[in-house]
Amino acid sequence: MPVEKKRVGAKDIISDIMFILLGSALYGSAIVFFLGPSGTIMGGATGIATTVNIFFPQVTIGTMIFVANVPLLLIGLRVFGLRILWRVIIAVFSTSLMSNLLEFIPFTVTDDPLLCAIMGGLLLGAGGGLLLSRGYNSGGSDLAAVMLRRTLLRAFSTGRIIFGLDLLIVVGSALLTRNYTGIFYSLIATYAYSFAIDYIIDGNKTAKMTFIISDKYEDIADGIFSELSRGVTLLNGLGWYSGSEKHVILCVVKPHELFRVKALVKRIDPAAFMILTDAKEVAGLGFEALE
Repeated sequence: MPVEKKRVGAKDIISDIMFILLGSALYGSAIVFFLGPSGTIMGGATGIATTVNIFFPQVTIGTMIFVANVPLLLIGLRVFGLRILWRVIIAVFSTSLMSNLLEFIPFTVTDDPLLCAIMGGLLLGAGGGLLLSRGYNSGGSDLAAVMLRRTLLRAFSTGRIIFGLDLLIVVGSALLTRNYTGIFYSLIATYAYSFAIDYIIDGNKTAKMTFIISDKYEDIADGIFSELSRGVTLLNGLGWYSGSEKHVILCVVKPHELFRVKALVKRIDPAAFMILTDAKEVAGLGFEALE
């Protein structure tokens, strides 16, 4: 059955804007006040941008983040299409713009490389986590890894590809700048980043399991499959009070996809009954292929 066209309310738009602004502000603060001044290299487009800024200080990190993401976005549009990638485009633009705007603030926090690595990683992870919690992705190695896994590196998990790309950028930057002790601070910043992003989006939990009871189960199941590319299972149920048969949708998603599932269900059937719980461990090709 066809899925109802998405209706976005003013409350949802305002909420998204607030999350984008706050997430981008934290993201930009990490770059401008901590990672950039100390030359701490992270993975992804941020690491590439920071390295370029070391050699060419007149080119802002925010601008280079955007430039580094442009080829990925163009390829991503071809692979996924605008329907999937528009949130990535918004996140890349907003984080780059906010980083450039914060450059105008004459503010120096500290020159301590260890403190810069810790605070920079935490703020970057907090900003990225806020964006991810609303379905926005700041691109970089995350986007590159997803595309590589779909095309060239199917035998590797997305997480391993991201790690490999980030490691390549960090080591490559250390060789170019001849700052080999910087690798130590990069590892600290990366750990702080991972901790913060996990804390924000609850990513330390493997997945979220949802049970959805609705008379519009076909529309909801179609929506989850087409919009999130997640599989669903229909379970047979019986309403004890009403005595009527019910169809229960079982679906397992990543924590950062939970917001989109709830928004989809609310859009199609505001009266739907949902149960959300943690899935401590999820195994199987169908789930892992979409990590």
